[in-house]
Amino acid sequence: MRCRSRAVLLVLAVVALAPSLGVAQYAPKWHVGDWWVTKTWAKSWNASPPFRVWRYHRYDVVGFKKVGKRDCFVLETRLTGPTGEPATRTNDVLYVQVGDWLVVRQEIGHTYNDTVCPPLVRNAPLGLFGPYGIGEPRLPRFPLRLGDPDTTFKLKKRDDGFAELREISSIADPVSVKRLLDDGDSAGARVVRPTGVVYQVRNEGGGDLETDNRRIVQSLQLWSDDQPWRVYEEVVQYDGPMLVRRVIERTWLIATSRQGR
Repeated sequence: MRCRSRAVLLVLAVVALAPSLGVAQYAPKWHVGDWWVTKTWAKSWNASPPFRVWRYHRYDVVGFKKVGKRDCFVLETRLTGPTGEPATRTNDVLYVQVGDWLVVRQEIGHTYNDTVCPPLVRNAPLGLFGPYGIGEPRLPRFPLRLGDPDTTFKLKKRDDGFAELREISSIADPVSVKRLLDDGDSAGARVVRPTGVVYQVRNEGGGDLETDNRRIVQSLQLWSDDQPWRVYEEVVQYDGPMLVRRVIERTWLIATSRQGR
């Protein structure tokens, strides 16, 4: 109990100092040449019955490009094996808008009859944000607005239609951060441990909220000043009138290389 009290006091002290520390408008820092690797514990949807599997992805910041009038980072991502070897012959490319990190274009690599085909292109003029799909990047809207007290659902227009969305950001509890990262060490490569302040952001998207068919998808993410990507993400889905809870994915950061440090 005493250790937890100290942790809570530390969180309150950091929150009080946040404006003077310049963390009230947190956003990640990317440079061309940065790369990182994640491991994800997820359900295998193609199997019958479904079962849990580990998946590994590598991300590379390969350049800048304009999409219309928007300046974007070009982020390549590829499914890999546990030791970094490519697991597929294709990769996906995300065009991430500089300044707010909205994904405005996706180029999805695919093959047909063992032949690599031109990528499938999906443009998103409004920018992708929120927990909008399993397997997609689910980047929050940066910079984070720390300590925003508004926790109500609001109707937002997205490229895939309208959705009830909310987003809550704060300084993360160090005790919770340690527990979630310790979980990631239990299988495969050990996870990256942040040394800077850790920020927590929860994105939620809901549908049919006033009916028995309601669904809420929640993405809990942990970001840190000293890392280019979230150190942890947990995707949870709640369904039905009783909002039955299911954990869909858990992802940890396991390796990084940063050119700007």
